[in-house]
Amino acid sequence: MKKIITWALAFVFALSFALPHGSAAAQSSAMKLVVDGVEVTSYEQPFMSHDQVLIPVEDLFKEAGYKVAKDKSGKVNVTNTYLTVDFNAAASSIEVDGKKADTEFPLTLQNAGNYVSGEFLATLEGFEVEVSEDQKTVTVTTNRVQDVAAFLAKSAAADLKSVSSALTMDMKMESSLEENEAISMLMDIKMDQINEPLSFYTITKASTDFAGEAIEDISSMYLTKDGYFQQIGDVWVKHDDELTKGLLDLSTQTDLLAQLEELQKKFTKGVNIFEYDDVYVMTQTISNEEFASMMEEVTSLLLGSGLTEPVVSEDVKATPVTEEAKTEETKVIEEVTVEATEEAVVVEEEATEGEITEEVIGLEGLDFNIEEFYVVSTIDKKTLFPLDTSAVANITMTVDEDTISIKLLLEGTFSNFNAVKEIKVPADVIKKAISMEEYMKQLELEFEKAEALKK
Repeated sequence: MKKIITWALAFVFALSFALPHGSAAAQSSAMKLVVDGVEVTSYEQPFMSHDQVLIPVEDLFKEAGYKVAKDKSGKVNVTNTYLTVDFNAAASSIEVDGKKADTEFPLTLQNAGNYVSGEFLATLEGFEVEVSEDQKTVTVTTNRVQDVAAFLAKSAAADLKSVSSALTMDMKMESSLEENEAISMLMDIKMDQINEPLSFYTITKASTDFAGEAIEDISSMYLTKDGYFQQIGDVWVKHDDELTKGLLDLSTQTDLLAQLEELQKKFTKGVNIFEYDDVYVMTQTISNEEFASMMEEVTSLLLGSGLTEPVVSEDVKATPVTEEAKTEETKVIEEVTVEATEEAVVVEEEATEGEITEEVIGLEGLDFNIEEFYVVSTIDKKTLFPLDTSAVANITMTVDEDTISIKLLLEGTFSNFNAVKEIKVPADVIKKAISMEEYMKQLELEFEKAEALKK
């Protein structure tokens, strides 16, 4: 009997070391994390250890508005592009903007999560940490702007009269039904723009790979009071004067501009604006629900404004060539033209003012999933003009049985604020430009000649 009692006491004594002590357990379970006034509730919570607070890394930075990524090795990267921190458990290190910090990591792996000390967090620009006297709450305050809507309204009112921009877009699109028809496109776009009166000049270099066929193209475009001119291959085309007038009138449509500003105010969720000494950094993530709502709002706005009112152009009514003379390329163009015309007629018949349906705006039967959508821009603090922007999007869309995946990367820089000189269409462009109708007739003649040479 004595031996049994002795073993029982030994078991209880040993078990007491395996269980958390009452005081430590009480501190860990009772401590709350509050970031910019919002309590963060999750499985991992802050706790005190050796007189310093330890805070879960991923929960903290997600609530703080940072982009958080974790790879297979367990390395955690958090960034808003201005400040980037890498937490590397395998190397027991932290890097801040690429430089190793004098802090060991991780300090603990409690609950299988990575924690960072409040002391280290307070060394990062834009973070302040405070622990309550009873050690039950840790409050993290960041440098985020609290009134996002007011900031966006102020930015929209900034006196931006002209700007130059340089954009690079890398897009890949694949279909689950058409395995061999993946499309990849790399575009470099440079543009000078003047807002009042509206005018711009763009030059675009595009490299496209469609189903293994590579296409290189360089094109330019002018929009001024002299007209809307577009370079297609080696040919300059002048678009219809009514289209030109409509585009130029956009900058003076106060009702539309006011609606766009109201629309912008609706979609401030997911927007974070960080304030630094010389710049603001604005980031945004968008959920599926927010994206769907945005698509409906924007499309309804455009249809209601009449900007998307379909018009069957005389250009698509050109006399068709005979079936015998058609090349495969001619047939493809004709099919696309017919489909576009038919869709335009359907929209014109169904889209009455104030009655916008999912069928009309093309959302019916469309199911999409945003796996990743993150946009970040740097804004000059004094002028509120954008300095640069970047975006990454990874989206899948399903229509009927076809699933289309889209991956997009965008990088852009802005310069020459209010310093762009008058944009003029070169005299030789005006002189040699032809109408779209003439251009379509030229294409038909070229197709006929090519077919004749084959015979």
